[in-house]
Amino acid sequence: MRRKLFCTLLAVMAAFFLLDLMNVPLRADQTIGLKNSKHLYTVRITGVRLNDEKNFRLEARIITVDGRDVLMRDKVILSWYGKMDEPWSIFNETIEFSGTLEDGKGRRNPYCFDYSKYLRSRGISAAGTLDSFRILPEELTFIEKYEKCLFEKRWKFGESLGNEAKGIIMGVLFGDTAWLDDDMYEDFRNNGTAHVLAVSGLHVGILYGLYKKIAGKRNSPSALILLAALLFSYGVLSMWSPSVVRATLMITMSVIARVMDLRYDMLTAMSTVGLILIAINPYVIFGAGFQMSFLAITSIAFIRPVIPDKIPDFMATVLAVNLGLLPYQIYQFNYISLISVAANIPVVFLAGYLVPTAIAAFLVFCVTGGYGMLRPVTEGMAMLLVKVNELSTLKGYGALEVVRPPLWCVLLAGGTVFFISSETFTLMRLRREIKKITVCFSAILIMVLICQLLIFTPLTKDDIVFVDVGQGDCIHIRDGRMDVLIDGGGNMNYNVGKNTLKPYLMRNGASDLDLALVTHQHMDHYKGIQELYQVFKIKNIMTSMTAGKIINVSDNVQIETLWPETIDHETGQDANNQCSVFMVYYKEYRILITGDLDQAGEKEMLEKYAGT
Repeated sequence: MRRKLFCTLLAVMAAFFLLDLMNVPLRADQTIGLKNSKHLYTVRITGVRLNDEKNFRLEARIITVDGRDVLMRDKVILSWYGKMDEPWSIFNETIEFSGTLEDGKGRRNPYCFDYSKYLRSRGISAAGTLDSFRILPEELTFIEKYEKCLFEKRWKFGESLGNEAKGIIMGVLFGDTAWLDDDMYEDFRNNGTAHVLAVSGLHVGILYGLYKKIAGKRNSPSALILLAALLFSYGVLSMWSPSVVRATLMITMSVIARVMDLRYDMLTAMSTVGLILIAINPYVIFGAGFQMSFLAITSIAFIRPVIPDKIPDFMATVLAVNLGLLPYQIYQFNYISLISVAANIPVVFLAGYLVPTAIAAFLVFCVTGGYGMLRPVTEGMAMLLVKVNELSTLKGYGALEVVRPPLWCVLLAGGTVFFISSETFTLMRLRREIKKITVCFSAILIMVLICQLLIFTPLTKDDIVFVDVGQGDCIHIRDGRMDVLIDGGGNMNYNVGKNTLKPYLMRNGASDLDLALVTHQHMDHYKGIQELYQVFKIKNIMTSMTAGKIINVSDNVQIETLWPETIDHETGQDANNQCSVFMVYYKEYRILITGDLDQAGEKEMLEKYAGT
């Protein structure tokens, strides 16, 4: 039964991945008839997230459209760009607004982040922006009032914390990283310890451990009600992240097994919960939270038993999880943490004490509005955790950035590790069933190759890609091992180089750039290249190119500058009529890159090349 259920989960996930590749919707889009046209909505706010001081993301469930009642399980996400004095006050309230809903942006560049699929994995099918709204008077139920109260306490608790400790405490306690410094989060990510900032089974497990210490072996109704209240409250406080839902359901199954005196098997419970979540929303399989949670439990179930008993249980579990997640981290995040296991031991150990301490501080805050001596203790532990993690980074040498490997390599590595760790392989090996082992490895290889063929798209092999950088232009030319960018976009409020260009290049096999050419030095063409240079190896950057210059990139690629004839050194390339114009010769193709050349510049260039 254990193996069959796990294999069923794998088969269901594979089937849905295949359907998605064939562009078959995995569930009906209930908002499809509403999109791209203006309507009057009333919605119930189910979540409020802070992006910055004047940017809030509201999750909501639609109640009526143009006065008509609707029944929707899908949610929408609404952006509010404005001040909100008491953000918690809108939680669980019904608001009315007039606006337009749209699909979330899909994958902008090959192999990069798909925002639309991310939203769907959270049960969100449309997005919109609020210009204005009004709160409608409505009586809340007791449960809704309780949820609202918890949410208010959570928000006020975060605001009461010291600036340095606020981000780490809210991240560790509730998975809310809105107040966390970007560099600090980068340290946790590179160390492979970022999971302590995403509410997970670790947090729910700590709560369950506290409950067991209080309740002991008693299974009385009052003890079970206490556990249910704890799990529900924490689910509300963490805004029901997928990992919390998974952990909560698994703990519920564990309690049921204990009450009914049944055997509890972690892999069976995980498989059951996975099938339940997929039945509710098939798109959940595309969420990184679901994938990593699934892999972590699978790693504990498969790899942990084969680790020698001489290794302490805590360290063995950390090692198993890191080994299981390693191929996924390389493929999904383009890095290998060289010290992940070593860093996780002290970080997870400290987090194990910080979480209950922070919970105690939060409970005292809820009751008294303050937390006395618990504040310096909690904040001190938080800063100690940050310091230990910072020291573990080895000043940036603790992680190795890598280009994305082919999917078949990742699947083959993962499949091989889990099969070798399985009870089935152990029995075959002990019985010396070489033929069966060979058949299993062959089956893994065949399935891996089929998956690779299914995800292949013509764009994978394209040699010239017009990269979507939002504002401005960016052209990626690749020929063999040569990679060239012409322009890199740029945005005043966004780091295009770090957040768009670097992930795009690394996920498409480029470990460095041989050449970056710039048409002119306006922000939306040059800033992205400047930012990329800070975080990525660029062998050569060329600007202020004038007519007649030829660059031989490779045997197949040649770039010729057609314009301008000269550049005014007083204005530089700030004037669009002095924008460098390139002709790219690639095999039998010619591509004209004009940048922002204005009408006057075009006229002069046409006159020069008339008749040629």
